[in-house]
Amino acid sequence: MAGPMLGTPEFTAAQVSRAYDCGLRVDRSRIIGRLPADQRGRFVAANASYAVKSYNAPRRCDATERERLQQELRFGARR
Repeated sequence: MAGPMLGTPEFTAAQVSRAYDCGLRVDRSRIIGRLPADQRGRFVAANASYAVKSYNAPRRCDATERERLQQELRFGARR
C-alpha cells in the first residue's frame, strides 16, 4: 500500500506523525499556519487519523531517519 503523495497535506501529516513517533519536537501550529487555508482541514483530519494509528507504530528511529524528517519538516514549514 502506497502512502500519501508528496506535497499533499496528507503527506505532511504523515511526516508529522512519524516525527512524533521518533521523539522529535514538531511545531504543528506553525506547519498548519503555513499551509494554504483550503488545505488546513485536510491536514488536521489526516493528522488525527495518523495519531490514532501511531499508537501501534514503532517508536525507534535511526539517526538518518530523524535527520531526514527534521529536514523535510523544516522545508515544509517554509512553504
